[in-house]
Amino acid sequence: MKKLLAICIPLILLGCVKEDRFGKSNYAFIKTFELEGQNGTTSIENQALTVTIPVIDTIVNLNMVPASITLSNFATISPSAEAQQDFSNPVEYTVTAEDGTMNVYTVFVEKTGNVPQLDNSSFEDWYIQTVGSRDVDQPGVDKASTIWATANRGLALGGANGNTSPQSKGADSLYAKLETVSAPAIVRIAAATLFTGTFTDGFPSISDPRSNLTLARPFTGRPQSMKFEYTYVPGTDNEDNNGDPLSYGDQCDIYMFLENRDGAKTKRVGTAWFRNGDTQATWKSMEIPVKYGPLDASDPWFDYAQPQPDEEWGTGSENVTHITVLFSSSFEGDFFNGAIGSVLEIDNLEMIY
Repeated sequence: MKKLLAICIPLILLGCVKEDRFGKSNYAFIKTFELEGQNGTTSIENQALTVTIPVIDTIVNLNMVPASITLSNFATISPSAEAQQDFSNPVEYTVTAEDGTMNVYTVFVEKTGNVPQLDNSSFEDWYIQTVGSRDVDQPGVDKASTIWATANRGLALGGANGNTSPQSKGADSLYAKLETVSAPAIVRIAAATLFTGTFTDGFPSISDPRSNLTLARPFTGRPQSMKFEYTYVPGTDNEDNNGDPLSYGDQCDIYMFLENRDGAKTKRVGTAWFRNGDTQATWKSMEIPVKYGPLDASDPWFDYAQPQPDEEWGTGSENVTHITVLFSSSFEGDFFNGAIGSVLEIDNLEMIY
C-alpha cells in the first residue's frame, strides 16, 4: 500500500498542475472560444492574436452571446464572456493576465456552408503531448484547436504508453489504431477510446472511467448517416474485470449522438451506432443510418443506446447544437471488461447528407 501511495501522490500532484506559477501569472491567452451554430473547430492563433470561428450559412443573426470562452488561469476578459456582441464584424477582446499583461484578440466569424464535416475526420493530424516523462500521441494539430481526444494521458500518468496511435496507410496517409491493453496498475485492462471532446486535466478516476471524458463538440448539421472505414480483430480471451472468462466475445463500439444542449438537460436528437465483434482483417467501408428521435424497441441499438441520466430523448426535430462521436476497441471497456489485444482501426469518417 505504501508503494502504491508513493506512486499515486506524485501523479495526482502532476495532474493538478495547470501552469507554472512563480509570483503573479503573466499568461493572457484565449484557450477556447465557441459560438452557437458553429460549423467546425475554432482556430486560435496566439502569435497573431486572432480567433476564427466557422458558422453555417443559414445563420442570419450574428448578434449573440458566446457559448463558452476559456482563458489562461487567473486571466480576465473584456468585454465579458456573458456580453452579447455583433459578430457580423470583427470583435476585439482584451485578455488581462494576473500581473497586468494584456493581449488584444480579434475574433472573426466566417460562414462556411450548411453541410458540416468534423475537422481531422481522416485522422491525418497528430501532435505529441508530454505527460511527466512520457510522450503520447494525440489527434489534431495541437491541444488548443483539436476536437478529438483519447485516454492516452491517463495511461501515461500510470506509467504506460498510450493505446491510441497514428499508423501509416500509405505514403501520405495516416489512420487511427486503437488497442485494448493490459492496464499499468490497479485495473486489469485499458480499452482504447477516441472521441469528440476532452479528457480530464486532473488525475483520472479509476472507479468511474466515464467521468474522465467530457463528450461533444459544437455542430449544427443533420446528416442522414455516418460513413467510415474500419478493421477490427477482437482479442482471443474476453474476460471481466476480475479476469474471469465471459461467455461472449469482445466487440468494438462506434457511435454518434446528435444533441441539443440549449436547455437544462441534453436532448438526444439523433443516434447512429455500430457494435460488432466479427473479425474484419482488411479495410471495409461502413455506412450507419441516423435515427432521429427516440428509438423503438425494434431498433437494433435500443437496448444499449438509451440516454444517460443527464440526458433525455428529443423529438428529433430540435436544432442540433452538438455532436458526440466515440470509437472504442472494447465495448464494455467502461467496466474493465474486454480482451487484451482487441484492435480497432479507423479512417475517413464522413457525414452523409
